[in-house]
Amino acid sequence: MQDAELALLIDRFMRRIHFGLQSKGPSFDTEKVGPGGGIVLLTLSDMGCPSLHELTKQVARDKSQMTRTIRSLETKGLVSRKPSPDDARVTLVYLTQAGERVVDALQRVVSETINEILSPISKSEEQVLRDLLERALGTMTTN
Repeated sequence: MQDAELALLIDRFMRRIHFGLQSKGPSFDTEKVGPGGGIVLLTLSDMGCPSLHELTKQVARDKSQMTRTIRSLETKGLVSRKPSPDDARVTLVYLTQAGERVVDALQRVVSETINEILSPISKSEEQVLRDLLERALGTMTTN
């Protein structure tokens, strides 16, 4: 398979995930965070308590866009900000308990959506895919 073909397959897979999540959005997005807010919440869950600057870089948003998103999530009680104990000029962002509950719901729906898409493949093929994704993303997850 040529690189362009693989890239197009991955793009199609990502769009299928996106469309699947959008179709389920009204049933689980009770806080009305939308796709952008969901990405920020899931990324915060992965990162822990990053600086606003680190979070902005990780989700590839500009500073003003991220500030608006964080302000909206903060208003909903899903995230909080605090000054860094090491440098008061740096703002750290973290999930609140309510934010963690929203992340749990998001992760459940993402998992369901991807499981639906991957239903035609066998358990052994799923393990191969898991191994390849872990290697490509440079992460290790527990089974």
